[in-house]
Amino acid sequence: MAKKNNNQTVGFTPTVEQEADNAAMVVVEPEPETRSPFILGNTKEIGLTELGDMLTPVFSRDNVETISHTEAISTVMDAVSTYFDGQEINAPVVRVSHEMKLRNRFGAGKLVENLNPEDSDSYYQRAMAMIEIPSISHDINGSICHLQVCLVRNYADCNLLGNSSQKQTFKLAIGFLNTVCTNGMVCTDGVNLAIKVTNTADFYKYCIELFKQYNYKQHLDDMRRLNDTVVTVSTLAQFLGRARMATALPTSMKNELGLPEFTLPEAQLNNMIRDYYTDENFGGFGREITAWQFYMLLTNYKNNYIDVTLERSCNAYQCAKGVASAINKDDDAWSWFIE
Repeated sequence: MAKKNNNQTVGFTPTVEQEADNAAMVVVEPEPETRSPFILGNTKEIGLTELGDMLTPVFSRDNVETISHTEAISTVMDAVSTYFDGQEINAPVVRVSHEMKLRNRFGAGKLVENLNPEDSDSYYQRAMAMIEIPSISHDINGSICHLQVCLVRNYADCNLLGNSSQKQTFKLAIGFLNTVCTNGMVCTDGVNLAIKVTNTADFYKYCIELFKQYNYKQHLDDMRRLNDTVVTVSTLAQFLGRARMATALPTSMKNELGLPEFTLPEAQLNNMIRDYYTDENFGGFGREITAWQFYMLLTNYKNNYIDVTLERSCNAYQCAKGVASAINKDDDAWSWFIE
């Protein structure tokens, strides 16, 4: 294991419609967090300095360092600052989980009960960073939403017993953050769940490519259109029942029915229905709701683990769009869920 601190620089031009008056990129330290965290699970918030002071895992066969969490976050920040040059960019907010503790030379040979804090070091297996761009914001059905970029890194996706020639996996997403409830909203063209690289230079290129392919105007239009679709109480109840059934269906039956992928856990559905009756911003309180409210209720679950949160956010978006299309008879791919 090795320790490392990293600082990187910035530059480039945005392709979004909002242009800042000041041509220089502005990185803003966020105010103390008063909103709910963007993810909970079993995570904790950590500063970049503290994260950078921790161990960096190495490949055991050739003792070469992996790309550390701080290097990955700095690379994404570099790409964001470059592509969205001139915009106000908040410093990354980072949450981590699954601390892996290792003994150092001072702890060698000691019994577990005799170990002191200075006898061990550690690193976090999983990290998720959210970079908010508040100068690019839109009102979506009464909610102010800021552009955001999210990075997910899980060392469990990497074979640390191998050598440094293998590619390391990262997940990256760009979308909008609903500042009312800190719900992240990502779509399929704004997500890459399998970025595989051996160095930060290649990772930087993947970041820029993802930003270029993301059609934020289409994403905004799709989310606004959800507000034009009504989800009745009976339709919502039917969806909740069918969604639970879908997780239990044999694969052969799913294929026979031609069901789309649905990966949201029952805990997320339970949270959705509780919020339907209690959430002040998007709850229906026993009455019909819009498909936009349906989407917000579906994504208000914060207890997904770091390694699955982007996948489930994407699936929630596909589900909300699919259910709305089925209600409007535009597409029957999700019709089984509300029949």
